[in-house]
Amino acid sequence: MNQEQRLSCSHSNVMHLHRRLLLLALLPFLVGPGAACAPRHFAESVLLGNHYEIVRDVPYGPDPQERLDVYRPRRGARSVPVIVFLYGGRWQSGSKEEYRLLGDALTGEGVVAVVPDYRRYPKVRFPVWVKDAARAVRWVRDSIGAFGGDPGRIFVMGHSSGAHTATLLALDSHYLRDAGVPPSAVKGFISLAGPVATTWTDPDVQALMGPPNSWPLTYPMEQVDGSAPPLLLLHGGRDRLVSSDNSTRLAARIRERGGCAVVILYRGLDHIGIVLASALPQFNLAPVLRDVVGFVHATEAKPASRCTSS
Repeated sequence: MNQEQRLSCSHSNVMHLHRRLLLLALLPFLVGPGAACAPRHFAESVLLGNHYEIVRDVPYGPDPQERLDVYRPRRGARSVPVIVFLYGGRWQSGSKEEYRLLGDALTGEGVVAVVPDYRRYPKVRFPVWVKDAARAVRWVRDSIGAFGGDPGRIFVMGHSSGAHTATLLALDSHYLRDAGVPPSAVKGFISLAGPVATTWTDPDVQALMGPPNSWPLTYPMEQVDGSAPPLLLLHGGRDRLVSSDNSTRLAARIRERGGCAVVILYRGLDHIGIVLASALPQFNLAPVLRDVVGFVHATEAKPASRCTSS
């Protein structure tokens, strides 16, 4: 290695260290349930790119909470894939306003991103938010063409409790059918750190999931019949809130019954880190965004081509 190459390598390492330190400083304020408003806005002003144009607060249902934001690539691409993102928050909190960085990241990959709000506990109980998510997908199927998205290339992704909702949409097809969406209209589903193979033990979750005799309807593991579209289940190996066993167990059940499920575990990520890695690929925390976009393109090319675990 000559002197010029050593200087270039050293500069690259310093810049990488600076990015890491900036991320650590801004970490509490970036995305996710409870993100502080003013510090988050400052973080966004520092980190947001210019990949997208946003259309805010589009109604997809009559309730004031049934509103969504659409992020479309600024470069004006037409008929590109669409990802509907369902945020987490223990079915009780969260806001679409907290995910501008994710919208920026997805549009940077040439994807239209749709982030809906939905009704939550204590205003409603299960399955209202699942029905809201299905209605949001219906809006996407009917209307996304006007925003540059392809209604024939829809994917649904969720984080945490939003991943639970996305997985139920995938495995219990009556939600989409009841909303007027053929289940085949969604080409694939992506779960980030979802509680998808567990039982409810915390009192607040038990309350919002309704009467105990109906809990089997809330368990994705109980809905598997092998007929669902492909699922990508992503999880952090350091997740102490929702064990990665959720993703591996559900994927095993799906494959046992002839379905398509992919699991990718990221050793260094925790529960929030996995969505940060999606929203901030420039920090190289883990290749979550790359794996999501790769799944989208692979599934479009050949739906069964990614049906092995990693």
